[in-house]
Amino acid sequence: MQTFWLETRARKSVWRVAAAGALAVGAALASAQAPASAAGSPQPAAAASLSDSLLAKAMGLYDSTAKSGLHGFDCKVHPDWKAIMASSRKGAAVSDNDPRLALVATATIALHARMAGGSTLDWRTPAGKPLSPSDQALLERAHRGIDNTLLGVLKLWIPLVDGSVAERLGEDGVTITAKDAGYEVRSGDKLLTEEFDRALLLTRYIDTDAGATVDIAPVYQRGPHGLQLTSFTAQISPSGAAAGSGQRMDVAVEYQTVSGRQIPAAFNVDVANVVTMNFKLDGCTVNPAQ
Repeated sequence: MQTFWLETRARKSVWRVAAAGALAVGAALASAQAPASAAGSPQPAAAASLSDSLLAKAMGLYDSTAKSGLHGFDCKVHPDWKAIMASSRKGAAVSDNDPRLALVATATIALHARMAGGSTLDWRTPAGKPLSPSDQALLERAHRGIDNTLLGVLKLWIPLVDGSVAERLGEDGVTITAKDAGYEVRSGDKLLTEEFDRALLLTRYIDTDAGATVDIAPVYQRGPHGLQLTSFTAQISPSGAAAGSGQRMDVAVEYQTVSGRQIPAAFNVDVANVVTMNFKLDGCTVNPAQ
């Protein structure tokens, strides 16, 4: 089984209370659009009124873990071991009676997700007779693969759902530029770039922190409390690498409601030309003690 490691910064969100719920979903954006120059070239949108207007509209559009008061959740994790093994073997058939399936199925896995960072995965195998070196090595590889992939996906998911996507439109130090297709938002240190269309739908999220570039194309659909992230494609490349190089990963997210809060019910992960890993989450509790 091959492993995959991802690392990107999880960003803690603090939504601006004064703007929460200021405008209804789908409000007209005409007043928020900056005029283009006579030549039609993009112009910086530096006025505070534009920043405030965009922030208020975006906060009305997006669902977020911050608005729902979600700080963390604990879930049991059920990997689709047969699909994982088949994909790591390039689609070769895996029998239901394969002893490796029975071995990895003995592991119990729990995810301890923390929106502010520090998420962990608890992996346990039953005590019993000693394992052969090959069986022990298989379990260790499976453990590393699940741990690195699931925690890596969680680190990519959090900043797209915690509210900072909208909040950044009103942060000090950011530069907002109105373009023909929408808006470009750049952090003061230029490590983060976000692109929105004219309806304030996030279409691209580029983080160049931590010695790598993570270029994400998210997909949102309307959920019970606003726009909800349902999938994303991430291209992870070492800093300075050519455009389009690096590792591509496609992630689909399914949700469940626990104690009135929306949390993942499944992550379906495809690391291009490496492995497919699908995880179901159940037995969940929200906002456990830190």
